[in-house]
Amino acid sequence: MVYPARNAGFGHKDLENAVLDGTAAIHCLTHERDHLRSRVELQERELVSLRATNDDLRRQLMTIGESYMKFAASCISQLETISLAMQGVENRNSALSDRRAAM
Repeated sequence: MVYPARNAGFGHKDLENAVLDGTAAIHCLTHERDHLRSRVELQERELVSLRATNDDLRRQLMTIGESYMKFAASCISQLETISLAMQGVENRNSALSDRRAAM
């Protein structure tokens, strides 16, 4: 990098202003960096919380799914019992009809 000579149009005041502008820019960048770090930390905490909530919801969905499977199995069992009872009634009715027809 080439630096201008001291007397090449830059005075003490110009150099002081450049240093102050640079300092202000560094201060702004530092402030912005700190602000962004705070936001990242907040978002990381929110992410941990959301992951915990997500895990809890998954467990609840699994429990609900298991409950529905048990309910469906119970319904099937009851329907099979009803079907067998109806077949028994039909068989008895058929046997009674056959006896009456044979008389």
